[in-house]
Amino acid sequence: MKVVPHAYRMYVWIVLRNQICLRGKCMMLKTRISKAARGAENKSGIVEGYLFNGYSKRKLYCLSETYEQLAKLYREIPEGMDSCNDRKDMLYLSQLRETKAVFANHLDEISGAFADVADTVLHVSMPLERRRKALIQYLKKRGIVVRELVFIEGGGAGEYESTADGRRSNKISIEARAAGRQGMSASALGEFLSEFFDRKLVLSEESAMRIGRSYDIFIFEDEPRYAVLSAISRAVREDEKISGDNFSMEEYNQSQVIMMIADGMGSGEQACKDSQAVIEFMEKFLEAGFRKEKAFTMVNGAIASQNGCRNLTTLDICAINLITGDAEFIKAGAAASFIRRGRKVEEISSDTLPLGSMEELSPVTQGVKLVDGDMIIMMSDGITDVIGNGDTSKLKEILLRINTRNPKELSDVLLQYAINCQGGRIRDDMTILVCSIQKRGGF
Repeated sequence: MKVVPHAYRMYVWIVLRNQICLRGKCMMLKTRISKAARGAENKSGIVEGYLFNGYSKRKLYCLSETYEQLAKLYREIPEGMDSCNDRKDMLYLSQLRETKAVFANHLDEISGAFADVADTVLHVSMPLERRRKALIQYLKKRGIVVRELVFIEGGGAGEYESTADGRRSNKISIEARAAGRQGMSASALGEFLSEFFDRKLVLSEESAMRIGRSYDIFIFEDEPRYAVLSAISRAVREDEKISGDNFSMEEYNQSQVIMMIADGMGSGEQACKDSQAVIEFMEKFLEAGFRKEKAFTMVNGAIASQNGCRNLTTLDICAINLITGDAEFIKAGAAASFIRRGRKVEEISSDTLPLGSMEELSPVTQGVKLVDGDMIIMMSDGITDVIGNGDTSKLKEILLRINTRNPKELSDVLLQYAINCQGGRIRDDMTILVCSIQKRGGF
């Protein structure tokens, strides 16, 4: 069984490499969707088509079927021993059976991911001819020659629900070049488009960055409605040199921020390694394009198969959609989180098991609609266990008494209060992550 961790690492590396390549290919094709998505046109003038067509789509389906067949093979591998009486052999067979099941389930997840990408549908529309001509003339006066302009809805990072006023995370794709010898930054084109369409548009990650003499594709999307300001405060258990808690806060595209806290079992170096592995695995899967729920499932399987359900780690996830203001929480044995809104504090908790406690652990998602001024407070159990002895009503009261909208000030004050509750002692690792939600001004 010692070969399982290495084999699993190789398996994960291959999966991530394929996903990253796929993600790069997706970016290239998205810029040319206007030529590939000339399918069925409805009465509103919107053209609907698949992100991938023809050969590329067949290849994706082939990859999906390949992973599905691999999963089937894993499940059908004979165990090699029809019967055994030795307790060690029985334990070995049980572990082998569980490992095969984990691998097979993960291969099924990969198969589904490829099929989902292959079936991604984009809605593409052309602006009205009068509007199009007006924009071409408008940009020509500013030294930019336009050849094609389309509106794109859906696909990849744009999978967001409509906001209250109907706005979506739409994109504008424009093929253009500089009229003169001197080029310009693509952000200047974004400013022109923002003024013309009367909405704030920012350069997308998959766009060309500079306008030169040759035609290139430039993609702009609505500026996120919300911005986040975050802070972290930490304390290490007094008899340890390193914290068993690890955290992460990353923007995985221009419209989504994901915050995570992982708390390893116990404290010290081993706990730190366990929680760090969880954070790093999650970050890699998310960067590769996996949805957070699938990433959660696969990381849990990896932890369970490698440590035999011994070194458990809690995981707390909060994903914030900066377009709609929606937040989604996923917890695996993690402490409660809180949202402070004015003079009210809402608790987000879930009675779930830590990662690695079971071979298959399904994520439970809780959604919250955020508004301007909300503050999200996430923490490890080193905080919740000492303030009110686990009674969250006391913690809510403290959060209301800390009269500040500064995330760093709130996290520092809360951390110091938790330490004071123990007479100045630090008997467990403590981590507090605070995020302030702010609505952007402008268009």
